[in-house]
Amino acid sequence: MNTLRTMGCDRISDVLSKRWEFLWLNVSGLDLNDLDFLPYGFVYRFFEFNRGSCLQTFKLKYCRYTKLGYDSSNSLEWITQMVHRRVQHLDLENKYLCRLYIMPECVYVSKTLVSLKLVKIGLKDPKFDVSLPCLKIMHLANNYFKKPDRNGFCFMDYLCGDGHLIMKKLISGSPVLENITMEASICLPTGFSGYPLVNSFWTNVPQCLSSTLKYVTISVRIMDEETGIKLVNYFLENSAVLKKLTLSCKYYHKPKREAECYKKLLTSTKLSTRCQVLVS
Repeated sequence: MNTLRTMGCDRISDVLSKRWEFLWLNVSGLDLNDLDFLPYGFVYRFFEFNRGSCLQTFKLKYCRYTKLGYDSSNSLEWITQMVHRRVQHLDLENKYLCRLYIMPECVYVSKTLVSLKLVKIGLKDPKFDVSLPCLKIMHLANNYFKKPDRNGFCFMDYLCGDGHLIMKKLISGSPVLENITMEASICLPTGFSGYPLVNSFWTNVPQCLSSTLKYVTISVRIMDEETGIKLVNYFLENSAVLKKLTLSCKYYHKPKREAECYKKLLTSTKLSTRCQVLVS
């Protein structure tokens, strides 16, 4: 049953036998989206049954355009509960930016997370040191943040302002990180978010670059800015065991042969002689 989505487990166990009615509660994690109809108290029932247990996986996908599914305060509480229950794999995706969800700050200091995937999820700039001692896989895609001095939200730019600071803190606080993906469907021009572009990254090379980081994937769109090119070059220059750096064309709506031109902009000497630079 661990291979099925949560609502599938629930329905199958109901159909098979009354003896199996509560079997789905024994799964090692939850895989939910708000297209499912969840009975009141469904998730809290799961938490109560698994009190004190370590849970492996929590996936939550927001699919509705209008707010007909989960209450946002409930879903944020679920994420917090999962972190406190030492979840290892956290996967959050928000399909529509009209529904804005800010990740609870407790995620920044999880001592058990091994993988973290955040797609169109809001992030705060933590006013404390990020500490993710077990994190090996990080996937960030089209995230946003709320500016403290203004109403509304901005797309997270890895190259300037709060977005840049969050990116730096996440990587610096993940000493065993092996695989990082940074995706962006738009490239924010200089000054878009009210900050100048940053021309430097880390004063001291993060520990993961020196010892564990093997795979880096960065959107070609990020390289539309000069600082994006510098970011990619920084990874090449400072990642000691890097095996593959991929320039992703996922949001690049031009022929792949044009994206190949970006490789010519990478002028750094690779610290890892085994590293391949690919366009995919």
